[in-house]
Amino acid sequence: MTSFVIKIIAALTMFIDHMGLMLFPHMDIFRIIGRLAFPIYAYCIAEGFRYTRNRLKYFLQIFILGTLCQIVYTIVDGTLYLGILIAFSVSLVIMYFTGCVKSAVEDGESKLAKAVSSITGKKLSRKTDIILSASLSLIAIAAAFVLTRLVLVDYGFFGIMLPVFASFFDDKPRRLIAFSVCLVSLCLVSTSAGNLIQYWSLLAVPILAVYNGKRGKYRLKYFFYIFYPAHLVLLYAIDYFMM
Repeated sequence: MTSFVIKIIAALTMFIDHMGLMLFPHMDIFRIIGRLAFPIYAYCIAEGFRYTRNRLKYFLQIFILGTLCQIVYTIVDGTLYLGILIAFSVSLVIMYFTGCVKSAVEDGESKLAKAVSSITGKKLSRKTDIILSASLSLIAIAAAFVLTRLVLVDYGFFGIMLPVFASFFDDKPRRLIAFSVCLVSLCLVSTSAGNLIQYWSLLAVPILAVYNGKRGKYRLKYFFYIFYPAHLVLLYAIDYFMM
């Protein structure tokens, strides 16, 4: 199964989920089907980060789109509820620093060390590189945790960490295991909040297990960026005219 196929599955289940939330709030089947969307998107974010040639551009695309959507959320709902794209933006920052730790340990020099060297003209030692990268990783993770305590963030702290767990390892089996551990943790936290439906999200793991790591014949890269705000606008419009 290619990345194009799993992104289509994620988009369709997300649409069904939000349709149930906005138009059919008493029909759980929509929300159950929709539980597949978030973990698949989280895994795709990690894959996108892994393969993109320009990680800054990738981050800015997610962050800017998330900010635009956030403005709409705030205007429509009147609350500061940080949407999933903002959460994924935080995930990308954490992934950058954890990736630097991995590079410092395995390759002897991280991108962070290279950036510091180019600015200061001094080359960091491997030990300093590891300590700096690890320290910034912990600070970023702690900041994400504090953020989820101060404001409501879509899927909370473990939602932010889900793509991060999927980025820890190079081989797919260990990636899926780490990803699944974080997803189960998310389900357990949701259970404590009375949300048992979240356990249906575990069905995304078998789908991701048959993902072959290939793009597929069709990419439609910008379609998936446009689809997110477009489907929300459509559902908001339908909900408005049905009132």
